[in-house]
Amino acid sequence: MKKSSRSVWELELFWLLMGRVSEIMGGALLIPVADGLFWHETDIWAFLVPSVLAFALGGAFCYLGRHPLRQLNVWEGALFMVLVWPVLSVFGMMPYVLTGVIRDPLTALFESVAAVTTTGLSCYTYQDFAATHSLMLWHSLLNWLGGLNFILILTTVLPQVSGCFGLTLSARQSIFFSPLWNKMASSAWQGFRIYAGLTIFSFVLFLLAGLMPFDAIMGALVTLSSSGTADPGLFMQYDLWPLELATGVSMVLASLNPLLCWKSWQRRSLCFFLRDTEMQVYLLLLLAGGALIALNLSHHGLYDSVTGLRYGFFQAASFLSTCGFVSAPCWEWPPFSRLLLFVFVFIGGCIGSAGGGIKVIRFLVLLRMALAEVRHTLHPHMVVSIKVDGLAVPAKVVGRILSFFFLFLSIFALSSLVIALSGLSMMQSMGVAAGCLTSAGSTAALFGQGNLAWAPYWLKLFCAFLMVLGRIEIFSFFVLLDRGFRSLGKNW
Repeated sequence: MKKSSRSVWELELFWLLMGRVSEIMGGALLIPVADGLFWHETDIWAFLVPSVLAFALGGAFCYLGRHPLRQLNVWEGALFMVLVWPVLSVFGMMPYVLTGVIRDPLTALFESVAAVTTTGLSCYTYQDFAATHSLMLWHSLLNWLGGLNFILILTTVLPQVSGCFGLTLSARQSIFFSPLWNKMASSAWQGFRIYAGLTIFSFVLFLLAGLMPFDAIMGALVTLSSSGTADPGLFMQYDLWPLELATGVSMVLASLNPLLCWKSWQRRSLCFFLRDTEMQVYLLLLLAGGALIALNLSHHGLYDSVTGLRYGFFQAASFLSTCGFVSAPCWEWPPFSRLLLFVFVFIGGCIGSAGGGIKVIRFLVLLRMALAEVRHTLHPHMVVSIKVDGLAVPAKVVGRILSFFFLFLSIFALSSLVIALSGLSMMQSMGVAAGCLTSAGSTAALFGQGNLAWAPYWLKLFCAFLMVLGRIEIFSFFVLLDRGFRSLGKNW
């Protein structure tokens, strides 16, 4: 019994990680407080209260993890990856409820989970938050924090739990994973600097596109985190190509491997950037997808050639990056264009990006594995090696990618069936399920379901679970399930 108790509480690195995240959340809540003071708003207490609670909880967690003398184990990493999102979401929902903008706590929790997981699926529009200036900023900042949390997890915890899944294949980066706290903190800090630098660059682009500074800040926060929204008012009311161009560039940046961008910047070498195989495949998909959608739209007479190219490439970049912005009523487009965008959210961006989806490098490895199997079938004695960028992909990584691909598609199919119980059509159910799992909520809008204000509580909770499941790369959840079943079996 004593041994079991020790195994539960000796989680120093888990507590330390949770404490640091809670402290970051507490500090982030002070930003809308400062904004509210600047605009003389009276609801700043709605951010101060959760900020104090976050700092207090963070301090308690850090105290429990004050002696991180060993390395992170798989159990701790999986526990952190699963629980960090609900903790962030609970703190994130408090301003919605305390300001009275969302009075229903479960709906506020759903809204917060959607923001933290950078899904963009919502029961509201940005105009619903416009009454409180600081709440608009908090909504965008919550999306940005969710993207930051994912990148930090990707560079510190995820490789220990579920393997790199190709993380080191495409970047050849200077960030190397280590389960020791000091090395994890160093990698997290470098990941933060890259993410923040890209956000500042996006902010400048939005300023050059003609947005006011506050709108440019919110645009950069939401776009670089690959959050987006299916709210058509954000772009269709402007109908400005410079704004769409700035957003398109930001969405492409959000879907790139930030470690590759950092390495290319250090070397001042664009060739190093363009020689990356995953980058080449991503750009090819973007160009081909945008051109095919433009041709399809022009063929059906919806737009002229120039407008078709403009909308086609914007939507292709949006859904491939899982940002999910829409600049045109794509739910009224021909089936081919909508289906292509639907497929794009499953592919997602490059490995290491804040976006969702399965990621380009994994599809590339699966394709080369299939070709290798064909060659091996034709020539049984031939030794076939799967390579990416001249590096051999270990069989262990290939096996993990296969497992991930199977689990992802299986959960997508099962969740579509569950969502269909709410009365949605087949394609609408698949759109909602895909949007939750790939962090691209506007996928539901492709089939006429852009808002979940009507959804019953059980569906909102189930979608929130799917959004977290998609963000933790699935494996962490199954690691916890396996640990739980094993512990239950031992106790019985």
